[in-house]
Amino acid sequence: MKTITAFGDSVLKGVVYEDEHYKVADSSIQKICEESFGITIENKARFGSTITKGESIFERNLDLIRESSGQYVVLEFGGNDCDFNWKEISEDPDRVHLPMSTIENFTVTYSAIISEIKKLGKTPVLLSLPPIDSARYFKHISKGLNGENIMKWMRNDKQYITNWHERYNIEIFKLAIANEVPVIDITSVFLEKKDYARYLCADGIHPNVKGQKLIADAIAAHVRKKKISFT
Repeated sequence: MKTITAFGDSVLKGVVYEDEHYKVADSSIQKICEESFGITIENKARFGSTITKGESIFERNLDLIRESSGQYVVLEFGGNDCDFNWKEISEDPDRVHLPMSTIENFTVTYSAIISEIKKLGKTPVLLSLPPIDSARYFKHISKGLNGENIMKWMRNDKQYITNWHERYNIEIFKLAIANEVPVIDITSVFLEKKDYARYLCADGIHPNVKGQKLIADAIAAHVRKKKISFT
């Protein structure tokens, strides 16, 4: 049985937000893909992981990648990188606030990881980001904080969150082109739905169980289209 290694954040980990708690879904992306493709996935994705944290985890697992029986290393980052410290923003909306990872740091670090994977003789595969629901996400991140100040910082436009998130998603596609590596589009399968919010958790950012299945289906479609074999 082939083994594939994977690095990313809570989306790739299969985390859902239910009853105001986070947990790994019983039918996670990993489990669905393992059963569908007859593979084992060494999933090193971590909740809250940015590209910088991901690089640290990646560096600690070079031997695992090198010795893996599979050819592919799956990468999924960006959702936390584009996030902000909302508490600091709510306390002082008038000063400059930077995201967890600037676009420059995000692209440079991501490219370095891709390059290292190639040097190990493996093929990096990028995943794009699922879209978010700005209204739900704003409600979630402003709990217990000064929502008016957060809105002031966003110039009274909740859509800012979605637009900023998409900025990083676009970079992922650009990274794939620049580094000549495959990217699996898991964004479109959500946007094709008339109400894609039904596939997201109450926090507006994590795919729910139906969303997990949607992502797994997108991965399966890519595998079929590219005629990828894991045997």
